[in-house]
Amino acid sequence: MTIPDPSNENRAGYDRWAAIYDSYANSTVAIDDMTFPALYAHLKDKRVLEIGCGTGRHTIRLARDNDVTGIDLSPGMLDVARQKLSGCKAQLIEADIMAGPLNLGLFDAVVTALVLEHIGDLATFFRRAGEALADSSELLLSEIHPDRIAKGTQANFTDPGTGETVRLKSFAHSEADIQSAARDADLRLLSHMDVFGGNALVRRNSAWEKHLGKPLIRIWTFEKA
Repeated sequence: MTIPDPSNENRAGYDRWAAIYDSYANSTVAIDDMTFPALYAHLKDKRVLEIGCGTGRHTIRLARDNDVTGIDLSPGMLDVARQKLSGCKAQLIEADIMAGPLNLGLFDAVVTALVLEHIGDLATFFRRAGEALADSSELLLSEIHPDRIAKGTQANFTDPGTGETVRLKSFAHSEADIQSAARDADLRLLSHMDVFGGNALVRRNSAWEKHLGKPLIRIWTFEKA
């Protein structure tokens, strides 16, 4: 029996999502946009790798003050990002970090948002991220809260053309598994925090009142030992 490659499934899924991704009502993406940038705001004049840059929503912020390389496995998402980042100091590459070493040199920081749920092999992911980091540099990571993923929350969208609900291939990871894989890759946990749904989120979309007071995403900072 042939086991489907989750990278291929998600490449196809994100290619379908790309054209509407930035305008699609998604509470997880919204809360990530509202909170994650504060974690990397201190990065100035750094060489930054963004893993899973998607349509460039974080890339465009990072590129204001840094030399940014963004990678993503979806050509459709990268097409949107290239339009958005025209004129910015950013290099965009179609690549899958799980397929092999990137060989792009060392970076002062690695940033990745809402990617880890799509990674089945945490050990390889953290090892590859660590290989891209210079000593004492940071890995900054945000993801759907582990408790939500454990209960079945995952990246998904409704295709406006077909009405089909498209569910991306996702994996549930516990906090212990994440920290263990990072530690084995010589990445030391500096901090992690939960981000809860609040009034600012509800002001964006009243339907998201159901998230008030509930943990939506978790954000981590690791340092290469």
